[in-house]
Amino acid sequence: MARPRLFWVLTTTYLAIVLVCTVALGWYAVTSARDFYLSHTSRELESRLRLVDKQLGGSVERWRQPDLEALVRELGSVSGTRFTVIATDGKVLADSVASPAAMGNHGDRPEVVAALDGRVGRATRESPTLGVEEMYVAIPLLENGRVAAVLRAAVPLTSVNQALHSLYWRIGISAAVVALASAAIGLLVSRRISRQMRSIQRGAVAYAAGDFGYKLEMPRTVEFGAVVQSLNEMAAQLDEKIRTITGQKSEREAILSSMVEGVLAVDSEDRIITLNAAAARLFAVDRADAERRSLQEVVRNPDLQRLVAQALHTQEPVESEITLRVGGQERVLQVNGTVLRDAEGNGIGAMAVLNDVSRLKALESMRREFVANVSHEIKTPVTSIKGFAETLLDGAMHIPEDAERFLRIIAGQADRLNSIVEDLLSLSQVEQAGEAGGLTLHEASLSDVLHVAVDVCDPKAAAKRITIDVSMVGEIYAPINPPLLEQAVVNLIDNAIKYSPEGAAVEVSCAADGDEVIIAVRDWGAGIAREHLTHLFERFYRVDKARSRDLGGTGLGLAIVKHIAQAHHGRVSVESALGKGSTFRIHLPRG
Repeated sequence: MARPRLFWVLTTTYLAIVLVCTVALGWYAVTSARDFYLSHTSRELESRLRLVDKQLGGSVERWRQPDLEALVRELGSVSGTRFTVIATDGKVLADSVASPAAMGNHGDRPEVVAALDGRVGRATRESPTLGVEEMYVAIPLLENGRVAAVLRAAVPLTSVNQALHSLYWRIGISAAVVALASAAIGLLVSRRISRQMRSIQRGAVAYAAGDFGYKLEMPRTVEFGAVVQSLNEMAAQLDEKIRTITGQKSEREAILSSMVEGVLAVDSEDRIITLNAAAARLFAVDRADAERRSLQEVVRNPDLQRLVAQALHTQEPVESEITLRVGGQERVLQVNGTVLRDAEGNGIGAMAVLNDVSRLKALESMRREFVANVSHEIKTPVTSIKGFAETLLDGAMHIPEDAERFLRIIAGQADRLNSIVEDLLSLSQVEQAGEAGGLTLHEASLSDVLHVAVDVCDPKAAAKRITIDVSMVGEIYAPINPPLLEQAVVNLIDNAIKYSPEGAAVEVSCAADGDEVIIAVRDWGAGIAREHLTHLFERFYRVDKARSRDLGGTGLGLAIVKHIAQAHHGRVSVESALGKGSTFRIHLPRG
């Protein structure tokens, strides 16, 4: 339903009040005026009748009818009044206007009845003789204490009615003028109030839009002033509270966003209240899209759903380890759940803190594999040394040729054991230097590094009649640790020599590629199957374990290369195909 404007409300109210007051006052004025006119006319007629009574001398019987009629007509003409003399039986004896013979019996007239009873009779009605409304006043004519006749006077009320009609018009015109004045006043008042209301409305709109710095001007009226003051105080309080809430929310968001752990909160109906950036990354979802949706819809993991449901219905914290598969990858999460409570201590939901322990699990697995591999690698030469030593002690030492052969085997196994320990120490030192950031890097020529590495490996290459070709376009510099990088290149060249046939060639190259410097070592050996490529740089990983041990490898050379590259903020890569050889690369940043 359409709402009326303030102008029309005020104007119609004023008009209604004016009309009611005008009608009431007009009715009262007209009634009072009519009563006044009638009362005044009645008294005046009574006075005239008293004068006529004196003219008659207090007796009618001594007057002859023609004389009586002449007197009545003369008095009526002089005073402008109709006089009538009526006998006690109601017969009209004389009348100043009409012929008595033409007039009926007046014994039943109210004023005549009252006069015959000795009282002054008054009545207002339409005259049947003249056909106009008249006022009648009748008095008794007394002779010797008895009513001898009735003397009646009458005047038409035309003048009274005309005066009353004039009064009606004046009241109507006054009411119209007052109504117009009321409308004008209503317009002025409504505009003034509307201006103040529009000012308050603009302030309310500004406050609703969050502009709490907007200040309303103080109006002159006390009532609007109180409203404006209340609104300004409310805006100031809201501004302070919203700033506080916003600050608290920002602090909470900053804390949640900076947390490594994922945080997930749901309400009592299992709808997500909030989750931080870490949790969104774990679940591979958009934060804004996930909020207010059910947990089952966002995260399709029964283990997590069960843990959250358990946290919702228990008072104690719950803990579990779940496996989450996202984007083809499995993540192991340590989840701690607890119930959420409001200020009164009532449960309103549950919160889960998710800690991604996938890397820790992987490292733990690598540690176990490393320990097992180290134990296996060390156990083999130790067992061999112990076995041959026991054989010598059992008497073989007295046979010169057997004793020499066994001692050579023991020496070889001791060398192998020493190589494993040295490689482990080197790997540990490289890892510690890279993790602590203590590796010193400075601009140096990669040409010197390559030539030193080639010189170190030349004797082994010459033993197998293998040529090492070095290619480099110009002089290339990069921030490096020359001794460590030399060790990495030596390991790659040494592997290439080991797995290349006699008389083959090994290619060593260095080239700049954009922001990288790439050192490549290529051999033309048997190559490596694709399924082994992703594991080549793991500790103690061997494609052919028997052949690797026969060639004197410890299984740690490529792992050392990888960690040296990482310590230089670089990486390693490999390309290989069965029967086509292999290419190992070290990628280093140029600056």
